[in-house]
Amino acid sequence: MKKMILTMALTCLMTKGAEAQIGPYDTYMRMPSADLYDMGMMNAYARVLAEAAARRQEIYDRYSNMAVEAYKNRQWNSVIYYVNMALETKYYSGQLYYIRGYAFEQNGNLRAAKKDYKKGKKYGSIEAARALEALKAKSKRR
Repeated sequence: MKKMILTMALTCLMTKGAEAQIGPYDTYMRMPSADLYDMGMMNAYARVLAEAAARRQEIYDRYSNMAVEAYKNRQWNSVIYYVNMALETKYYSGQLYYIRGYAFEQNGNLRAAKKDYKKGKKYGSIEAARALEALKAKSKRR
């Protein structure tokens, strides 16, 4: 009787799907575990995940390039929009936070600029660190 219950419990656990988190910012995905030797299905899941990551990278690159162009043309609202779209892909760049912070500063939103400069500094942007110090000095003079 104990063996039968143990076998049934093990069978239930084996047929239940497993959850896996592929990357640090990816959402959880249901992975099949009913047949652990079905490599075709696991390879298909891995291929789909790789294609999704490639699409996210492509979207990130496109929007970050558009943000840089808008920055060069001094179109501050467009900079903010394109950086927001790039950051929605969950790829982060100190440089993007810096240019969005600068756009906020040009629009007069110093609180948001300071927040973005801090995030840019956290992600390694030297320009963001300098801009944060300049903004703090500017605030002290007021």
